[in-house]
Amino acid sequence: MQAGTLNKRATFRSLVTTPDGAGGQTQSWLDYITVWAQFSPERARERLQEGRIADNQAGVLRVRSSTATRLINDTYRVVLDEVTYNVRSHANPDQRNDMLEYIVETDGTENGL
Repeated sequence: MQAGTLNKRATFRSLVTTPDGAGGQTQSWLDYITVWAQFSPERARERLQEGRIADNQAGVLRVRSSTATRLINDTYRVVLDEVTYNVRSHANPDQRNDMLEYIVETDGTENGL
């Protein structure tokens, strides 16, 4: 893949649990890594969510393989052009460990939050 095709900034976020100071815990999304990526969108899909129609945006996100990006799995989120996507799956399509592909999808709510 040519470097020029990696034209989007993608910030992967992981869910972390921290003490809330009152004996409980709170969860929040913490930036894990920001990398250059290529995004290939798929057609938007509609599905029924909580009694209403929700638009889902999905696509394939390609990034260079690195120690950090190889750790990303379906527990992560990625922010791309101010839209939050859930990572659904990942693959190493070229088997040379140069590039990784992630199937990403919004959850149908505004901003994917």
